[in-house]
Amino acid sequence: MNVKLGICNFCVPGTGVFAPQIVSEMGLDGMSLEFGSYEHGWALSQKKIQDLYLDAQQKYGIEYANIGCSDGDNVPFFTPEGDPMYDAVNHWVTKAVDAAEYMKIPMVFFSNFNASLADTEEKLELTAKRYRYLCDYAADKGIEISCENPLSVEKQLQLVDMVDRENFSLFYDSDNYTYFTEYKQVDVLKGIYPHMGSQLHVKDSTKGCIANAVIGTGVADFYGSIDYLKQQNYEGWIILENLYELAPMRHLNPDYFELMKEDVRVLKEATK
Repeated sequence: MNVKLGICNFCVPGTGVFAPQIVSEMGLDGMSLEFGSYEHGWALSQKKIQDLYLDAQQKYGIEYANIGCSDGDNVPFFTPEGDPMYDAVNHWVTKAVDAAEYMKIPMVFFSNFNASLADTEEKLELTAKRYRYLCDYAADKGIEISCENPLSVEKQLQLVDMVDRENFSLFYDSDNYTYFTEYKQVDVLKGIYPHMGSQLHVKDSTKGCIANAVIGTGVADFYGSIDYLKQQNYEGWIILENLYELAPMRHLNPDYFELMKEDVRVLKEATK
């Protein structure tokens, strides 16, 4: 495989604009940036913060793979017109694309879990409608829009058909289906692979938990995903998303950076 290795910036212990230094020291190619939350004003929408990250990027010689919008866990992505949150959601999603354009980041991806889970046909249609709008908004900026969700392969492919935009993709995660669903990880990967972008997450877990085990040591069949990607000659980003600071993972080692270092070691070895 011809891959670049990264990590979500909120996974780097302490997060913050110093994360690029840690990413560089760990020998990773780059990281993704989190756009932030409605509660805290979507911090990455602020040009000052964008510039600080750009300065750190130049200083430490890393890349920013994407801007991730995880606030869909709390704010419904599919909020319809007439809802009190409709304008706020429009502001959120378009400002994330604007930030990506300014920072020359090629992808914005949205987490469609919890409050944004499209678990009815109405929600799926509203989700597709917003993605169509976003893809059109991002197209002339050269930005890809990607969707991470725990839906079945059938429903994800239905969403692809409903959005019907060349700059729309599905975002795979090597643990989400083990934790959130009864689907087999590799079965989902095989089903959505033709519609994936060139980025994905890897993490691992113990039974009943998520993102709390060094990759390859948990129940998520990390190596099954990697083996399939190798079979397909996958090219693109593989981005770590383990949560080193949170219990119970932090109990594995009081030095959270050592946990991160071990994940990086395993990932480099697995992707040779």
